[in-house]
Amino acid sequence: MKKSILLLTLLVFISFTLPAQDGTLVKKDSPKFIKYLDISAEGGPMLGNGTDFGEQVRNSSTYFGIDARLGFRRGSETLYSKLYRFPTFGVGFYSATFHNANVGEPNAIYFFLNMPFSYPNNKAIKFSYFASYGLSYNFNPFDPVENPINVFIGSYRNVYAHLGFRAAYSISERTAISSTFGFKHFSNGASSLPNSGINLFPFSLGLQYKLTREDDKDYSDIEIPEHQGRTAIHFHVAPGVKEYFVGDDNNFKLGTGIHVLREFSYKYRFGLGLEHFYSGNWESRVVEPRESAFWDANSFALFGSWEWLLTENLYAPMGVGVYLHRNDFNGEWNWFYQRIGLRYRFNNNLFTGLTIKAHKGRADFFEWTLGYSIFK
Repeated sequence: MKKSILLLTLLVFISFTLPAQDGTLVKKDSPKFIKYLDISAEGGPMLGNGTDFGEQVRNSSTYFGIDARLGFRRGSETLYSKLYRFPTFGVGFYSATFHNANVGEPNAIYFFLNMPFSYPNNKAIKFSYFASYGLSYNFNPFDPVENPINVFIGSYRNVYAHLGFRAAYSISERTAISSTFGFKHFSNGASSLPNSGINLFPFSLGLQYKLTREDDKDYSDIEIPEHQGRTAIHFHVAPGVKEYFVGDDNNFKLGTGIHVLREFSYKYRFGLGLEHFYSGNWESRVVEPRESAFWDANSFALFGSWEWLLTENLYAPMGVGVYLHRNDFNGEWNWFYQRIGLRYRFNNNLFTGLTIKAHKGRADFFEWTLGYSIFK
């Protein structure tokens, strides 16, 4: 944590010294990206998980974290920048302490998206909503001998997710005070138990500095061309791993699917798909084997898909699936499941991403997805 405080101090110093340096630069019209540096500190309550050990950890923890973000907003107009009122994309570094050795002092590297509620304007206060998604590390995971009290998380590395709302108050042309409130979650997708996850409701206060000069623009005449509907057909494979009980080995999981979706607007696609799941090492869990082992190892489902298109290539897949055939002993204890995540489609229509499959909000496994899309 000392390194994190040093980093925070350095970034604050840089943010205040950059204006003096900028005067020597040649002003450019319509830069490709408007760049921002944002640093913040946060605190907030940690949620329990309903166990005695969980309450003991929660009551003995005091959460404090810092964030450093480098954001990019398009300086020129594109279709999706206009659709989403010129959002900011970027990368960030996070460091935190719970002041509790049983939890650890996690760090994270993540991608973030900040969507404003209005087009850029001269108002002092601006509001937006944001999402961050990345990889965290440096937790002190559960160990039955060395760390039995950490019943929240069983892995050193975990997925990092943060959703919330943001307000920024401009104190000069290029500097603003920022504040956020939202929900933060750490999870390993049941790849290592226990995995009730660490959940927080943090409030942050920070400083944002605009690294790039830009001229005032008139956003009153934004025009969006009429959308032409099209059909998307996705094929995907999604391997992963899962533990079924504390102390279990990693068991291979594999999902495959084909989905047909209709793109009704620039922002959304809806459709249906058929999905298949294979659960490795099933024979060690089955109590009454079927005559055909195929049905013990595999399950099938009908899936209702919704895709939120963030850019021409980046989108968030989500939806609900209903099992046509399932096996309780393979962790499919509920008749339906959910999925949410993030995917990126390359220009050759190959796509990749990370999604989480869950039953009633309880993680089944992380799906490391690779697929191909056909558009008609």
